Amino acid sequence: MTRKPAPLLYIDSHAGAGRYRLDDERARKTGEAGAGVLALDWPALLDAAPEPGRSLIEGYQRQVAPLLAQQQYPGSPLIARQMLREQDRLALFELHPAEYAALSTHMDRDRRVKLQQEDGFRCHGLLPGVYKRALVLIDPPYEVKNDYTRAAELVISLHRRMRGAVILLWYPVVSRARVQDMAQMLLDAGLPDLWQCELGQQADSDGYGMTASGLLMLNPPWQLPQQLQQTLPLVQAQLAPAYGFHSLDNLAPEGP
Repeated sequence: MTRKPAPLLYIDSHAGAGRYRLDDERARKTGEAGAGVLALDWPALLDAAPEPGRSLIEGYQRQVAPLLAQQQYPGSPLIARQMLREQDRLALFELHPAEYAALSTHMDRDRRVKLQQEDGFRCHGLLPGVYKRALVLIDPPYEVKNDYTRAAELVISLHRRMRGAVILLWYPVVSRARVQDMAQMLLDAGLPDLWQCELGQQADSDGYGMTASGLLMLNPPWQLPQQLQQTLPLVQAQLAPAYGFHSLDNLAPEGP
């Protein structure tokens, strides 16, 4: 999206702390980084991926490598801040006081960034704004069942306010039924150019815990589906070759 000169508004509905330690007690207990980003064989990925998928991997590695070397990982607001340009703006929402305080520190008083200690499900009020282009990342904690419904309602509200906005809705696969209900809400609302992609380390389960994660993508940039189609199988082959899976589906075609 930064290839076009027009300024861009980036909105992060649940921004978190912005940076996370990979060597603290919580990270060691979950083992998520060890089974995820730290397990990636970057040279093999880059060697196997054709263009434009290779560019996607290169861009991601470039953003995370400096902090990985320090046993840290950048959250979405920090990655966005590093990638966006002088003419772009960032609106970051975080309600939790401790997370908000950490996020404020990590943003280093960047004048492009506006921090808001508010409920991110209300971020739709920023659209439409003075910017004609917008990217919205929705990444709620999903600690309560209602988060799935509220997330879908937010996507619908954002689209109604700004039909050209690119919207990325992240979700965990803990309950397949909740994911399906959320996607169906978007389909029932008639949203065009809707895509769904997933990367799983194991098949769906009725047991406790997350088996996969995914994105529901509205108006994705034109190369992104192709990039994901090329790179998801490579990442799955490294992280979960035996029982993992990947998928990419166009749920609703692009509108007229």
